[in-house]
Amino acid sequence: MGRPTASLRTLISEGLRHGGDLVGQELELMRRETDGNIQAILGLVATFGTALVLVVAAMVMLFVALVKGLAALIGSEILAALIVGSPFAAIALVLTTLGLRRMARSNLLPRRFERQVGKDAALVTERASD
Repeated sequence: MGRPTASLRTLISEGLRHGGDLVGQELELMRRETDGNIQAILGLVATFGTALVLVVAAMVMLFVALVKGLAALIGSEILAALIVGSPFAAIALVLTTLGLRRMARSNLLPRRFERQVGKDAALVTERASD
């Protein structure tokens, strides 16, 4: 005698249970990916912060030396400070803009989660059509 067929109620409940498990796994994947992105950003912030402090200390000493040397040549410490500081201010602006673009929201989206949900939806659609 053949295997007994499952009732519609059993099939629906199993389908819902498997669907719930799948959604739970998808949410766990999204959480892990988002946590990884947040940790990466915190690491970048710490690295940039430390580098910034060290660069500022070194640049202050360099600026003072350059301003004093240029002021001795042109006779105006204010003009010398503007001449020395302007290129560094422009470079700092460019680097800040590049850093902000790197940390844009679009770079932090959970791409693997999106791909996995698409694959799972295609699989469910394929199985449902069989």
